[in-house]
Amino acid sequence: MPNSMATAVKMNGVSRCLGKQFTQYAKAPVFRKCNTIPFRLSGISVRSYSDRSPKYNGNMTSQPPKNEMVYMPGVMSPNRSFGVFRKVLHTGLYSQFVAMEVPVNGEIGDEIHTVDQVLIFTHGTGKAIVAGKEQEVRQNDVVIVPAGTQHQFLNIGNTPLEVVTIYSPAEHDPRTVHQTKAEGDAQEEAGEDEAPEWSQRSKSENEKIGLVKAP
Repeated sequence: MPNSMATAVKMNGVSRCLGKQFTQYAKAPVFRKCNTIPFRLSGISVRSYSDRSPKYNGNMTSQPPKNEMVYMPGVMSPNRSFGVFRKVLHTGLYSQFVAMEVPVNGEIGDEIHTVDQVLIFTHGTGKAIVAGKEQEVRQNDVVIVPAGTQHQFLNIGNTPLEVVTIYSPAEHDPRTVHQTKAEGDAQEEAGEDEAPEWSQRSKSENEKIGLVKAP
């Protein structure tokens, strides 16, 4: 391992497991796994990954959420890597919070939802195509897709496109974890990724059955 790389491995906060990956940097400039920690290697800015991953306490079960705080530390950080194409982090009575990672040259898919969707981009460069209009998107950008609107999102950068998205109401099964887009497409076509019935009820319905107490 070159001296500069060995020095980088010893830097505070950089996982030792990255050592073997440094020698492959010329072929694959993005290191995968866990959370990202920015550092500089021979004058080149690199995204590396630590072995520590925050544990989120969102509702990822088939049951309605509890009446308690849901805290997700660092989920909006530009150094955060989700590591899978799609993972539901929380499903509430009226909304759903989902993390996505679109690989280089990948896409979310050309689709139309019956629910509203808000996409918040936390890392990478992408292209949003909504109702025929194109817009380049980057870190800190937000795109809102109204229900019934055709849309597509492409990764046009050289690193994974990290996104957190909010559906209202829920679009996916609360337990959903898709390693790849192909896996997600297959589950959706098979009817295995459906939002639960309780997440589609109206406010008045939830008040009537006691899930939400009227003021």
